[in-house]
Amino acid sequence: MAEAFRRLPRPARELLKLAVVALAYYIAARLSLQLALVRGQVTPVWPPTGIALVSMLVLGPRVWPAVTVAAFAVNLPLGPNPLGAGVIALGNTLAPLSAAYLMRATGFRPELDRLRDAASIIIIGALAGMAVSASVGSLVLLLSGSVPAGNFAQTWAVWWTGDAMGVLLVAPFLLSFWPRAQAAPLTLRRSAELVALLVAVGIVTFIVFQNRLRLEYVVFPLIMLAAFRFRLRGAAPAALIASGVAVTAAVTGNGPFATENLLQKMITLQVFNVFVALTSFVLASYVDTRERQERLSRLYLASRLSNEVKNEFLGMAAHELRGPLTVIAGYLSMLSGGALGGPPAKWREPLGVLSIKTAELNQIMDDLLEVSRLEGEPSRVHDTIDLRTVIREGVERARPRVALARGKIEVELGPQALPVLGDASQMGRILDNLINNGLSYTSKAPHLLVTTSGEGGRVVLRVSDNGVGIASGDRERLFEPFRRGVSPATEHVPGTGLGLYIARKLAEEHGATLVIEKSVIGEGSTFALSIPAAAASTPAGVPAPESTGNRLGVQAE
Repeated sequence: MAEAFRRLPRPARELLKLAVVALAYYIAARLSLQLALVRGQVTPVWPPTGIALVSMLVLGPRVWPAVTVAAFAVNLPLGPNPLGAGVIALGNTLAPLSAAYLMRATGFRPELDRLRDAASIIIIGALAGMAVSASVGSLVLLLSGSVPAGNFAQTWAVWWTGDAMGVLLVAPFLLSFWPRAQAAPLTLRRSAELVALLVAVGIVTFIVFQNRLRLEYVVFPLIMLAAFRFRLRGAAPAALIASGVAVTAAVTGNGPFATENLLQKMITLQVFNVFVALTSFVLASYVDTRERQERLSRLYLASRLSNEVKNEFLGMAAHELRGPLTVIAGYLSMLSGGALGGPPAKWREPLGVLSIKTAELNQIMDDLLEVSRLEGEPSRVHDTIDLRTVIREGVERARPRVALARGKIEVELGPQALPVLGDASQMGRILDNLINNGLSYTSKAPHLLVTTSGEGGRVVLRVSDNGVGIASGDRERLFEPFRRGVSPATEHVPGTGLGLYIARKLAEEHGATLVIEKSVIGEGSTFALSIPAAAASTPAGVPAPESTGNRLGVQAE
């Protein structure tokens, strides 16, 4: 059936959806009119409002014509005249339409597994939204003379509570069929348990409403049990069954309703329905919320323990590997330098490659040790430093690689000192990572520009490159550990994917932020490091700025 539906053309599928909504609305309305208490038109529970609200929440506002047509078809033979029936139908459409819009705007989820979702369906969907249809319908009956002016308030109250009860009882029942990621399928045994529990709810409710002892509350423990055992898919049908039995008793005048007038019946019935609704899906949402919090707590604890083990392993591995790498680097240096005798000519190139790769392994060890330190207790002992000095030293460190790549790096610094609170070596490491990133991820001769500016009590350091660029969906992901670009233009670049992660963590240690401010595929990226400025005075031990030389360029000859 589902496969055949998907094969239909889209216009046919949309028309079929509208037809199903209209038919469900019409059938539910005709059945509920058998329980009318006011002039054959106003009922204590109006299920079509729940159907209309859920259809607009799930399928969207485009189903409003189906609701309007069905509501008009229901009200035409009952309304005072065709115009009045049309206005009532518009009110019956506007109420769920506005309620659905407001509920979606406040982040309502159809799973109904949060207390905020339960509050949304009660306050917005039932109490506020259904006041629209009650006001429109009651005014039509008043203006047409169908209801005396003295009975307007009573008619409005009955209409409003009937529509609200339709939302509170029918909408959760329909939403209980919404697929849930965490809900396990019902086994045969649990299905039998659910059926037995629902039958018990029906029998107990029937018994308590066949006598005048006012024992309505006896059914609540069964509904609570359904909510605890089966969440919404048990609580919603249990509430609907209990309410249906109570409404039938009110219409037939059995039990506690035998000696009550219309107003007393409505108060007794609707108080029962309200508490049935609150006991059912609100309790189910609360249990879902508690279970989700406990599950997240367990996941957080497991993740924290896993991170601690990982950090211990990384630190141990880095320390244990550092010794052998130091020995290898030492012997390579002696072989290359001739301390053990001049190497054969054909050894020189392999020895050079081994030295480079050994240096890369040492850099990886440094990164792993830094990650282990950053994910532990960070050091927060900072001094006042001049950011310009950090930039100049970083550019000097990058000079050999810039020359090797036949690239260019420019630095634009203002004439005034840029005092910030931080650790000069850590700030230098952030700059090194940003410069190396720009030198590595490019398909042409690299061209980097480093600039600084003061912006609202902060110093902003920008590093712009002419690299391959970063897709918008990857910009935050690249700051995660062991994450690298996956484009064909970057797959050849060696690395561990820790550079940007370390740079951002170091920035956070300084109370700074590091973001990708701008990036265009094929043209390059701009990284912005925003650091809180220190006191506007020259730091101790930092030379006063010179009046010239505020632009520094390094370019390969």
